[in-house]
Amino acid sequence: MAAGRMRSTRRLRSWIVEQVSSGKYPGLVWDDDAKTMFRIPWKHAGKQDFRKDEDAAIFKAWAEFKGKLTDGVQDNPASWKTRLRCALNKSPEFKEVNDRAQLDISEPYKVYRLVPISEQGLVVPEKKCKEKNTRRSKRRRSESQSDDVNHIKQIKTEDVTSQLVSQRLFKIKDSFSFILKGQTSCLFLSPVQDSFRVAVHYLGQEVLKRHIQGTDVRIMYLPSSLTPPTPSALKGRFPRIPLPEPPPTLPAGPELQALFTLLPFMEKGVVLTSTAQGVYGKRFCQGRVFWTGPHTTMPGLHKMERNAEPVLLFSKDVFKQQLEHYRSNGGEPPQCGITMCFGEELSNREDPSTKLIIVQITLPCAEQEVQNAQTFLQSISFLQSLANQSPLEEITLELVAVPSPDP
Repeated sequence: MAAGRMRSTRRLRSWIVEQVSSGKYPGLVWDDDAKTMFRIPWKHAGKQDFRKDEDAAIFKAWAEFKGKLTDGVQDNPASWKTRLRCALNKSPEFKEVNDRAQLDISEPYKVYRLVPISEQGLVVPEKKCKEKNTRRSKRRRSESQSDDVNHIKQIKTEDVTSQLVSQRLFKIKDSFSFILKGQTSCLFLSPVQDSFRVAVHYLGQEVLKRHIQGTDVRIMYLPSSLTPPTPSALKGRFPRIPLPEPPPTLPAGPELQALFTLLPFMEKGVVLTSTAQGVYGKRFCQGRVFWTGPHTTMPGLHKMERNAEPVLLFSKDVFKQQLEHYRSNGGEPPQCGITMCFGEELSNREDPSTKLIIVQITLPCAEQEVQNAQTFLQSISFLQSLANQSPLEEITLELVAVPSPDP
């Protein structure tokens, strides 16, 4: 059992997120759609075109927030900048992303990343711990890879829990007692078996739904004229999801005829593979395949070329960053799947129900992580309501680590 104390203090991370989201500081903007990185203006105060009211606005705001705008430094942009730079670099909640910075343009900026809580648990910022960490690192390198992975997971479970506790905006004392169970399992992606939930739609009507366990699946059309392969012939191959013949419930017309014409071109289909980096797709069929997903970085259409290199359709790293942001700040939960369109173009702005063949792939492992995060946020909301009921706005929190069930 571990007890944690929470203080009613406003942290740098929440302050930064609030300022970036406000849009009131020139040049202080999000650098990615997931809002895990942000740009901060970085023009030198000695530049001829330096504008104190714009280029140093965010630095002055931090100095004002910290109560450091004394008479001696009220008009010292360099001092304001140094103060915020040191705060960002010292905090384990931020990491400078050097390869995304632009310092040689007319409006230079740096980029910082909001470090997920699971990564913060592996950092010990105290200088006096450096020698100890060096000895630990040498011992870890001498251990087997499996032991090292288990050790890292243990660090995340123990250290990150205390950091989560310290971020909440209410105090802990002796007024209430509350047991928060099962939350340590949602601090990092659990080693749950990979699987795919696949739903096939013809002209907006669902015609097939399958749940495939494993890391690979092939979605293809199997002509009715062909003899299905025997179980022995399928041994060692990817699990297959055959596209069915159009059902009689579909309305007759030119669109139905186009669907019958398209299906044979999907004979060799598309293979999906789940790796440590994410879900990749590889097209083998003659028919065109377009896709949309939550982690696309380029605007416009996303086409899967035939017999080309596999395409990353779903990034697990980006999903984890979005999940940490959602767990820390609430808002919209991250998406847990992708959509493929066979034979026709599909953009993020189009209605999939108007297309001939739509295949929606959902990742149950990602869905489970989002559910864990939602449970965590509900628990925090409950704790906050308990604290509000206390005359002193204080409660006692006892964290009980509950081991996850075996896969």
